[in-house]
Amino acid sequence: MATEQNEYLRQTIINQIKEFGASSAGIARNEDLKTSPSYIKYDQDPYHEIFDGFPDWPEDSKSILVFAFVHKRSERELDWKDPKPGGTPGNRVLIQIQKNMKRWLIEEMNINAHSIQYRIETGGIFLKDTSVLGGIGIIGKNNLLLIPEYGPCVRLRAIFLDKEFEPTGPLDFDPCTTCDKPCFIACPQNAFRNGFYERKYCEIQMRKDEADLQPLPNDPKTEHIRYCRACELSCPVAI
Repeated sequence: MATEQNEYLRQTIINQIKEFGASSAGIARNEDLKTSPSYIKYDQDPYHEIFDGFPDWPEDSKSILVFAFVHKRSERELDWKDPKPGGTPGNRVLIQIQKNMKRWLIEEMNINAHSIQYRIETGGIFLKDTSVLGGIGIIGKNNLLLIPEYGPCVRLRAIFLDKEFEPTGPLDFDPCTTCDKPCFIACPQNAFRNGFYERKYCEIQMRKDEADLQPLPNDPKTEHIRYCRACELSCPVAI
């Protein structure tokens, strides 16, 4: 009975966050995330100079609710970075979903919830690894999270929960095994030149994008950045 109640509660939580606007959602265990590939690799070879160890997570947190919000090809403005709080229109949607869900969990479900920061150095988590453990998708050859319904056209956020749930993943899905990898060809910096993604080449393009500020179409006085999405948008699974 306890297991059935736990599963029912888990599904109720996932259904509710979708009601608040999430495109996909899943639940992972804290302990599983601590031994995921990115945590092991990053601790040995961090790419941010300010990193001096992973911050402590809230003591009462046991599970992680991770969720995605789709960024369709036809809605590229969701990803344009501007100087307003939240950085991009899409991230502002994610933050609002996060706030609404946190309030609902505390007030309606009596589950203590903590909004998770985006950056690892400020208390964030590796969202792609969490999404894999939560059964949202898999990490593809392009180093992006691939979701069956949306491909890599998603952005992610998460919430710590003080209740332990069985994870909702992993997912049996791997479109890269039969793909000819157009993402490798599309990259303007050839970041996959050695057969796998290398961040240092991707960062060259990011710096170029940051130097190419453009005015917002509906607000010419405000400039924004359009980061490259070549690998993402060339993916056959993208929508």
